[in-house]
Formats: sequence, structure tokens, C-alpha cells
Amino acid sequence: MNFDDIKKSWDTQEVSTPKLTEASLVSSIDRLPLDRIRKNALKDILLQTVSIIGIAFFPQLYAMPEENKLIFYVVYLLFAFVSFYYIIKMALFYRTSSTFDMNSRDSLYEVYFHARMYVQLYENFCCSIAPFVIFFIPFFMGFTLDKIGRLFTNGIFVAYFISLCVFTFWVARFWIKRLYGRYLKQLKETLDQFKAVTEE
Repeated sequence: MNFDDIKKSWDTQEVSTPKLTEASLVSSIDRLPLDRIRKNALKDILLQTVSIIGIAFFPQLYAMPEENKLIFYVVYLLFAFVSFYYIIKMALFYRTSSTFDMNSRDSLYEVYFHARMYVQLYENFCCSIAPFVIFFIPFFMGFTLDKIGRLFTNGIFVAYFISLCVFTFWVARFWIKRLYGRYLKQLKETLDQFKAVTEE
């Protein structure tokens, strides 16, 4: 068997390779950042919901003084109301983002806008619940209401409280950037590519 025979038999073999079209390639690649954002959003929604419900049972799990339970549940009610408002907004984003088309520049702008708004909403959510969470800490340490009041008249504790709020804010921003930042950046880069093509 010479080289020509090998080449001829190779050419006659049928190789089944799937045909890739540009449209299928673009739809699978361009949707990836949105799918990742949606996946992270669903995890956040579920985790936040379970956490909020779980906090309601803390007075039964920890030895909390009886006089603290009423004020705890009043603060918890406000906390749950604020949290569920944001969780409902997050769930609406998750539901509507499944219908987004990414087949044109305008639709990609819409997706990017909604994703940015979702990230902004999540940052607002973290900032609005941080004081509640920090306020719950003295309750779990067993402080009575009068001791908590005296804590807030102590300058060192107030400075500690403010620094803890700022630290919580920066951790939340880092976490959000880690979860969503790179996918927003991918969407933005795709938009910039569209812009560069239209300007040429």
C-alpha cells in the first residue's frame, strides 16, 4: 500500500462531525455570563431565604433573657420585612432574566442593564441588612436591654460598631464583585466589541 492508496482511503472515509453554525456558537457563548449570573442569583435567593427563616429560631437555640425576646422579634420583624422585599425583587430578576434574548446589540444592552441593576439591588440589600445583623449580636451574647443601651453610650463600642458596619459593607462589596463582577465584565466586553464593529 503506497501513500496515494492511504490518502484515497482516508478521503473516502466518512467522518461525522457536527456542523457548527455561527448562530449556535454565538448563542452558546454569549448566554454563558447571563446563565452564571442567574445561577448565582438563585443560590443567593435560596441562601438568604433560609437564613432569614433560621434567624427566627435563634431565641430558642440560645439562652436569651426573656425581656430581650420581645425586642428581638420586633427588630426581627423589621429585618424580615426589609429582607423579603429585596428577595422578591431578586426573584423577579431571576424569573424575567430567563426570557432575555441575546441576539442583537439592543437586547444585549437590555441584559447588561438588568444585570447591573440586579447587582446594585444586591448591594443595597447587603447594606440595609448589615445594621440589623450587627444589632442582633449583643442579643446572642446574652446582654439585657439596659446593658445594650449602655453599650451604645460607650465611645469605644460605638467606634467598634461603626467600624464593623464599614467592614461588613466592604466584605459584601467584595463578595458581590467576586460572584457577579467578572460576568458583568464579560457582558461589557461583548458590548464594547459590538460598539467597535458599528463604528468601523
